[in-house]
Amino acid sequence: MEVIYGKNPVMEALAAGRRTFYEIMTARQNYDEIARAAGKIRVITLSRKELDHIARSTYHQGVVARVSSYPYTPIKDLMQKKVVVLLDSIEDPQNTGAIIRSAYALADAGIIIPEDRAAHVTPAVIKASAGAAEHASIARVKNLRAAAKELKKEGFWVVGLDAQGTVPISEVPSYDRLAVVLGGEDVGIRSGMEKEADIVARIPMKGSFNSLNVSQSASIALYELVARKNA
Repeated sequence: MEVIYGKNPVMEALAAGRRTFYEIMTARQNYDEIARAAGKIRVITLSRKELDHIARSTYHQGVVARVSSYPYTPIKDLMQKKVVVLLDSIEDPQNTGAIIRSAYALADAGIIIPEDRAAHVTPAVIKASAGAAEHASIARVKNLRAAAKELKKEGFWVVGLDAQGTVPISEVPSYDRLAVVLGGEDVGIRSGMEKEADIVARIPMKGSFNSLNVSQSASIALYELVARKNA
């Protein structure tokens, strides 16, 4: 059992129907709306201080729920997707959540997260994703490079995204099945993962400041590689 918090994350978890809800706790002003959405699930009102304590955060918007553990997707199920995003050493929950939100919204992409040196799907990640993580197909693997190899065997083309990439993102060919590798802000894509990439692309910069946040880069890349080409 774990706790999720925030109005959108809780509402999206209810809509997705992938978790068991044990209890929802709300501030008084949210009770009627949450109770309607919750159906037969128990809903109680608590003070903001009590909600702060249960959520271990003050960013709960007056809605907290006790739910079953996050339902990770087996990697074999991601092989049915057209687009998969691999997160290489991305440890910041805000970035991970924002990437999940963009990947789901722009490409209905599957997402692969390594077990080590990565932010997992925690309450903070779910909140940062605005609840998109409750709908997205997310796998957690021991070896990200092995996952990339498996994707290639299944016909995916692997595109790494790096500030030093050799190909502008707009010149990457259109692939039927695409795996996008995103690296951590401090180290970028690790050398082992870069070796698995068929292309390492970059987002051209015009200003003197030549670096974007990884979640911003993910949104631009997914729009360019998937959404715009399929429009």
